[in-house]
Amino acid sequence: MPDGDEVPHLVDLQQPANEAELRNGANNQYWLYTRRNPTNHQLMRHNDANSVRNSYYNSHLPIKVIVHGWNSKGSSSMNPKIRDAFFAIDDFNVIVVDWGRAASGFYTTSVRAVPSVGQHLGHFLNWLIGNFGGNWSNVHLIGFSLGAHVVGNAGRTVGRRPARITGLDPAGPQWGGNRNALNRNDGVYVETIHTDGGLLGIFDPIADADFYPNGGRNSQPGCWNSVCSHGRAHGLFAASIRYDHFIGRQCSNLNEARNNRCNGRHHRMGNAYLDKRGYGLFGLSTGDRHNNKYKKLTSLNTVFLADMKLFVALSVLVALANGVTVPSTPGDNSHYVEGVSRYIWMPDGDGVPHLVDLQEPANEAELRNGANNQYWLYTRRNPTNHQLLRHNDANSVRNSNYNARLHTKVIVHGWNSKGSSGMNPMIRDAFLAIGDFNVIVVDWGRAASGIYSTSVRAVPGVGQHLGNFLNWLIGNFGGNWNNVHLIGFSLGAHVVGNAGRTVGRRPARITGLDPAGPQWGGNGNALNRNDGVYVETIHTDGGLLGIFDPIADADFYPNGGRNSQPGCMTSVCSHSRAYELFAASIRYDRFVGRQCSNLNEARNNRCNGGQHRMGNAYLGKRGRGLFGLATGGNWPF
Repeated sequence: MPDGDEVPHLVDLQQPANEAELRNGANNQYWLYTRRNPTNHQLMRHNDANSVRNSYYNSHLPIKVIVHGWNSKGSSSMNPKIRDAFFAIDDFNVIVVDWGRAASGFYTTSVRAVPSVGQHLGHFLNWLIGNFGGNWSNVHLIGFSLGAHVVGNAGRTVGRRPARITGLDPAGPQWGGNRNALNRNDGVYVETIHTDGGLLGIFDPIADADFYPNGGRNSQPGCWNSVCSHGRAHGLFAASIRYDHFIGRQCSNLNEARNNRCNGRHHRMGNAYLDKRGYGLFGLSTGDRHNNKYKKLTSLNTVFLADMKLFVALSVLVALANGVTVPSTPGDNSHYVEGVSRYIWMPDGDGVPHLVDLQEPANEAELRNGANNQYWLYTRRNPTNHQLLRHNDANSVRNSNYNARLHTKVIVHGWNSKGSSGMNPMIRDAFLAIGDFNVIVVDWGRAASGIYSTSVRAVPGVGQHLGNFLNWLIGNFGGNWNNVHLIGFSLGAHVVGNAGRTVGRRPARITGLDPAGPQWGGNGNALNRNDGVYVETIHTDGGLLGIFDPIADADFYPNGGRNSQPGCMTSVCSHSRAYELFAASIRYDRFVGRQCSNLNEARNNRCNGGQHRMGNAYLGKRGRGLFGLATGGNWPF
């Protein structure tokens, strides 16, 4: 996590707050700058009238309050950067809040201090304006990272009267479901600029207007890691004050924002105006710190950003120096940060972890499509010994137990797996335990083995061949698309999505079991809600091996949808839990989700809306939304 000068520090998020060091906002310092003292601050003290009378405070000027984040102080570089940008366009009362004493030390301790720091800031502003003049219509609060939550609490303390609050990549770790977090009700108009969403910053919309420059996540242009992307928020804001050249386009949904595919109405990001109004999600593109106007305002951290290999090496050394074991246990992905980490443990179809190099290029000589797919048929007449169905080989179907009157269940494995991998018989046996079906296990083991990036490239072709096979099978030997259910795990979830598209989105149901995440962000070949009549996903390792974002008609988040699932100690286990839960749901149909109002409720399993059953075998299933539920840690969960 970066300090106010963007120098990264290794943070233990499970380290308990130091109760002896818990500090409130009584030690806040309020540094006043105006154009009469643009670089040397005057210290204003709460309840010390002379400290204000002897300063250049001017009640006729707008008030800009700047609040830093963790492990920072009033002199940290982000503060003069924003302060100087304001003075470049006009005269203001710029008040820099130095809460460095409470912001230093354990991150968890600083998180606990945020509400009090914000409340003390609110009381100071009430006292200042009440005794020395000013107008809440001229007050603008700006906070970075933890500071964004500080200004939110300040806004609440003064009755939500500030004309504007700007949150610069509000801190994410330990803020999911935290009622002290910045929200849209903290001021007259609240906006956020998300630049490292899902890592150091919050990605979910929390304000009146949420801006997502370059997708709102790491890596921002010119950045190699989330430390840089997180700090980009205050750099962009400073640039917007001087030039007001960032124009967002409204997004229809969060997915459009993430992929920067927004084409709605215009709304300016940042700037200094106090009468700003707007509501919604907005996407836009910016340059990097080397380009045009942005270059004038920021400098590259050459130690940690010029050479990514050096950054990783130093991070490991810092971890060792702090007594932290560098993650190397098979299955442990606690080190993984999307877009930054190169290596990740990934399970095969039997749950055995394999170390994957996500930067290893696809092997062009080994690129395979779905021509080698095998289709293994099981029914109650042959529940354990498959019959091989061959595309365009009519006799292979005529001589099999395929029955056009039965429902057809298609199961597709993930990376480094095959038809006999343990997940397939688990799901197959669950179906045949409750009824007779055409259970078709797709063995795409040849394309699924080897380099992970090569298998990712193979997914569309594998899905298209599967779709063409099903078209041929149903067209020539009978069946009904209303009776077809496609199920895919990990990479297999994206395979069935492509199959559904190939057949005109006719399958009655598609179930994605923790759809693979690495290399699938913004990938147009990923599973989505338009691939079948009804599409659902079960997220169990979201943000690591699986996608966390909602992508289906119904997205289920058992136990928060992330690692660690009950009974699991690694993300490999949590990822595999998706097909185990699904198999259990077929046999017992006992998992009942409750609808969530937003992704944050799902993440924290605090959903209390309408009920919707997760998994099971029914083909008439319908529903839409996000659903949370709790399960046990052992079969049948």
